[in-house]
Amino acid sequence: MTLAIGALGAFLANAVGGLVGFASSLLLLPVLLLLDVPLWDAVSLNLVLAILTRLPSVIVLRSHVDVRRTGTLLAGSLPGIGVGVLVGGLVPEKALEVAAGTLVLLSGLYLLRARRSGLATPGVSTTATLLAGASSGLLGVTTSLNGVPPAVLLSRSGASVRTRLADLSVFFAVGNCFTLLAIAATHGLSTRQDSSVLAAWLLAGMLGNAFGLRLAHSLDERRFELLTIVLVLLSGIGALVGTAR
Repeated sequence: MTLAIGALGAFLANAVGGLVGFASSLLLLPVLLLLDVPLWDAVSLNLVLAILTRLPSVIVLRSHVDVRRTGTLLAGSLPGIGVGVLVGGLVPEKALEVAAGTLVLLSGLYLLRARRSGLATPGVSTTATLLAGASSGLLGVTTSLNGVPPAVLLSRSGASVRTRLADLSVFFAVGNCFTLLAIAATHGLSTRQDSSVLAAWLLAGMLGNAFGLRLAHSLDERRFELLTIVLVLLSGIGALVGTAR
């Protein structure tokens, strides 16, 4: 049962990740916790699965990557991860979830307003890109919402669907390695799952990512944008609802 539920969760979470470029880790974490995987084991396992399942997307979409923007996002994530490690040790978890959920929800409402009012995509500055990377690093260590800041940034960049997917794939494949190292240094890394179970979850996740990526190729930018907004809003609501548990 553990193998089946985890595999189904990995497939569905990574199908969403392949489709819109983010949210796979956020969706899979509750499944792992439901299976009684200890929190930090679940976070570490989630990061490893996210890194490995993104590699095929990186290969497929490599010609669409905006190297400069992605490199700037990654550079910004490093200090964000450092701040996140410090903040995570000082601020209560529920307070972090409320703050993060509120920020993400406001970001989703901003994107929704921009879409409804037909505001032009202004492009993004280097400063905004660095801030998005820093926010992602901070949220990744503390609340697993690391996909939202770069997704919001790219939504306002005017980039094509494939470029947005490519940038997010590279950002998570590399950036999650940084986050994993930070967690290893502060909490240590361990897993108590059988290797065959982990292999099944990884295979399901890779299949899900491939399935989502295939669907993404059939999306026009309007529908892709709408899916991004919906997921950002749900991420914010989910984080706020989670504070009531």
